[in-house]
Amino acid sequence: MPVPRLECIYGDEGCDYLYSKSVLLKPLPWTLSLAQVRDRITAATAYNFRIVIGNQYRSGQDSIGWHSDNEPSMGFNPAIASVSLGSCRKFQIKAIGGRPTDFWLEHGSLLVMHPGCQSTHLHQVPKTNKVVSTRINLTFRPHTGGGR
Repeated sequence: MPVPRLECIYGDEGCDYLYSKSVLLKPLPWTLSLAQVRDRITAATAYNFRIVIGNQYRSGQDSIGWHSDNEPSMGFNPAIASVSLGSCRKFQIKAIGGRPTDFWLEHGSLLVMHPGCQSTHLHQVPKTNKVVSTRINLTFRPHTGGGR
């Protein structure tokens, strides 16, 4: 089944990213712009990031279901920083077994999921029937592999 959004990855050499035990992403080299955003987020949060996954949500029908970002390649209790660009979309987060809290991620917003969040919470970007234009989400993540 195809992924219901477009995705790409940039990052440090050797920092391949496997998720859902079946999707392998091999990073392209950092662009200057992405490296500058990474460095600004690192300065603001004190978290280090070695990859960024770009997701393009083309319409309200593009989505990502409930999940946690707990792939072994990110190490134990990773911090994840998410930058939203373009159309405003609903982001939901919930404690495992709990009820969701909704956040509306507007253009330019930064959402940080601190260490521990991925082991206690799930999150998603649900489908919507509202007419929405393109949204790009950049998720900056740590990685245990590669050289740097």
